[in-house]
Amino acid sequence: MTGLSPGCAPHIGILGPLEIHPAGCFDRGVSVGGIRIRALLGAMTARLGKVMTTEHILKEVWAESQPSTERKAVAVAVLRLRRVLGDAEGKWLLTRPSGYVLDIPADHLDSVRAERLVREGKDALAAGRPGLASRCLTRALAHWRGDPYADAGTSSAVVQHVTELESLRSEAVQARIDADLALGQHRELLGELQSLTAANPLHEPHWLQLMLALYRSGKQAEALAAYMRLRQVLSENMGVDPGQPLQELYLRILRVDAALLSGPAPTLSR
Repeated sequence: MTGLSPGCAPHIGILGPLEIHPAGCFDRGVSVGGIRIRALLGAMTARLGKVMTTEHILKEVWAESQPSTERKAVAVAVLRLRRVLGDAEGKWLLTRPSGYVLDIPADHLDSVRAERLVREGKDALAAGRPGLASRCLTRALAHWRGDPYADAGTSSAVVQHVTELESLRSEAVQARIDADLALGQHRELLGELQSLTAANPLHEPHWLQLMLALYRSGKQAEALAAYMRLRQVLSENMGVDPGQPLQELYLRILRVDAALLSGPAPTLSR
């Protein structure tokens, strides 16, 4: 691929296949060609602002198939990545005595912007502002274009960061659904929650949300049946019963507790 025009530091998308954007132009992403260049960019963004030694780069990018001319191979890969970044002068991908460091503002990564929006959304939800929370969390989730680092390889730094980003997305989805439940959108959420519980049947929070959405939709029997399905899945796979919050919600639905019919999801003792 050709590099971007020089100027301000580029924005980089890691929440999906790697993309590079001219500063502020989030709708003009440029894909990153070359498996080594993608692997290097992935490793550098996973360790943003930290020096990566030549030895570390070799391990992360080349793994077991290290080139015979090691330092030259790293220097060539760095040069090519600088071209991709539009950084011919080395202003953002800096050379250090022991290696290299990617030094762009943290919020030039889509993952950092998404994390900030998730934090703002969860804070708004805790403050009793579900409309604002839903908007923030929806904007956060829109940053995901697919699996994080989808084409960046499986270096240790990338794998660790992928785990963290998948956890962040899970938190965002869960909080956004809580916000939408508080806004009375229980019927609209049923299909999504049924898909989420089918895809990850051991994740109890989505079962709690599904039971609540079913109950608020006038489907008491289905809400109780959902609990029994979860109980069976947990028993067969882990030999345990649903946690205390699920048990308590089951009993409240069984009693036809009117307090569950509106407002935020109930705070259940653990």
